[in-house]
Amino acid sequence: MNQTAENFNKIVVKLPQLTSILSKINSTDIKYGLYAGSHVAILTSNRVPTDVDFLVADDDFVKLKNLFPFAQTKDYGDAKFLYIGKHDEIEFMSFADVNIGNSNYNFRLSDLCWKNSSIVEDDDFRVKVLNEVDTILLKAMLQRGKDLGKHDLEDIEAILQQQNIDKEYLNKRLFEVNQDQRLLDVLKKFELI
Repeated sequence: MNQTAENFNKIVVKLPQLTSILSKINSTDIKYGLYAGSHVAILTSNRVPTDVDFLVADDDFVKLKNLFPFAQTKDYGDAKFLYIGKHDEIEFMSFADVNIGNSNYNFRLSDLCWKNSSIVEDDDFRVKVLNEVDTILLKAMLQRGKDLGKHDLEDIEAILQQQNIDKEYLNKRLFEVNQDQRLLDVLKKFELI
């Protein structure tokens, strides 16, 4: 088992219901992918996350709701969420707009994003995983620190120490997410552009 699969298995051990949830989703054509903090954790071994984050294609959110009719859903206006688990520890997000100050980003599982995702699997699980560029972009948009209990810039650095970044894909994704100077400044700091 490679390190990424081994790290994902640690999440499965903490959240055993995840295997049946993934199996159910994988039996459909729903486009989804692991991203955010749980993605950083499996790529870098930096920590075991307390929850698992998935991005879902906007067109597939209703299908996901129909697949898990008893799951809790929330619409915050700038994103829609579906939560599974006693403490909402498995989270699916769609229709995401990240609005911070004058910056307004579109964070969607687009066709380009889907084509650049990959699969992590072992005997017990199979999970779609977004490209590390997508998690880097989200964290560069949010830029949350320890004051909020987050590690966005540290997580970018941790990914860069472990992964080779597809800069061609990054440049294409920048156009989809509605890049601005605030976002570009963070990417320049990490020498990604």
